[in-house]
Amino acid sequence: MVRFISVALVVAILATFLLALQRFVVNIPSYDDYAATLIFIKLHYFENHDAVEKFRALFVPHGEHYIVISRLSAAIAYMSTGTINFSALVWYQNLYLVGVFGLIIQLIRQQHIPLFPILIPVTSFLFSLSFWQVSFYYWGGVQYYAVFFFSFLALYNLEKATPNNRIPFFYSICLATLSILSFGNGIIVLPVGFFLLAVQRKSGYLWAWTGFSILCIGLFLSGFHPSFSSKPAFNPEWMSRLFFTYLGSFLYVNPVSQFWRNVNILLCYATGLGVFALWLRLLLKGYAFRQPLLYCLLSFPILTGALIALARFDTKAAGGIAPRYQFFSQCIPLFLLLIFYKYVATTHKDALKPIIAISLIVWGLSFWNNWQAAEQNTVSIAQTIKDWQKSNKSPLVYYNHDPAYSVALTWALNYGIYKLPPDIHK
Repeated sequence: MVRFISVALVVAILATFLLALQRFVVNIPSYDDYAATLIFIKLHYFENHDAVEKFRALFVPHGEHYIVISRLSAAIAYMSTGTINFSALVWYQNLYLVGVFGLIIQLIRQQHIPLFPILIPVTSFLFSLSFWQVSFYYWGGVQYYAVFFFSFLALYNLEKATPNNRIPFFYSICLATLSILSFGNGIIVLPVGFFLLAVQRKSGYLWAWTGFSILCIGLFLSGFHPSFSSKPAFNPEWMSRLFFTYLGSFLYVNPVSQFWRNVNILLCYATGLGVFALWLRLLLKGYAFRQPLLYCLLSFPILTGALIALARFDTKAAGGIAPRYQFFSQCIPLFLLLIFYKYVATTHKDALKPIIAISLIVWGLSFWNNWQAAEQNTVSIAQTIKDWQKSNKSPLVYYNHDPAYSVALTWALNYGIYKLPPDIHK
């Protein structure tokens, strides 16, 4: 009976997420789509016929990040079909989310944890609408899912590497490289991988990993030129607000009321303090040395929060609940659950019930509130295009009136590189 209910709930969550994708994914560019995809394709894969320059263009930093995988995916799609279809790119990027789901199921089996009913909270956190900005729009967005997918695989292979089997280590080097080229926080795989190898006392691999890390960091920094000229002076109190709110943002459900939103943010902040304390405790009590893979996987989203807090400290607590970052924070309770499952479930058999109940409540509230937010955003994006068609001086991105966006969209429409959906004017 428990298995049947678990399967039914998991299928219902997956089906609802699929319905949301079908509802909200539209072939309309917005925000980073202009710079990261349209302008990139126009300048480097339409006007520029130099193969070497096309390759080099993949590695030009996008703001503070390298988004090679996003650009490469868009370039391959364009060269294969001669068109740019943002809907197809969004569906493609969600395959990486499915890949992460599959890796976590594999990890559950590897830890000899019964798949049911633990799969319910795993599914409810991974297929939430909390990070709808990543699920429904491209925005160079394959970076979010891809960086975690490749980092997860890199760490998984590092653990499998032995003196008699070097192939997993070679795989991990390749996967770590892909992770670093996917998104800014991919660089975290380097120190986390170092810790994993050091704990397992794989000294030969450790030296090789150290050399690889130094090379990657050097190359990463050589082309990395972020601009913080418009930011205020660094404020550690603002940074801490963002960091701890982010660590607990897997409980954020985006309430409509400002009062409940503030209450929810305070709950996330308090939970984040608890998560950070648990993370340190796992290290100090020796768990990190007994189960380094799980600890390293937990550390990845936590250290991601530290990077976000350093780079976006001026957004304070609001930056900690940004939907585009919540995919990473949603992974925190999953790994905490896997870490503590054996300690809790073996001594308290009913301990999972409140955890499952909380995860379903959070999923339901988040889904309801963020469905409305996604719907409003979809309408707003369509209206932006309509306004632009009436006057191409109308901004395509409200916070950036770069005329290059209008030029790129005009080019794409005139050459048939991109076609607006026929029902956009309904």
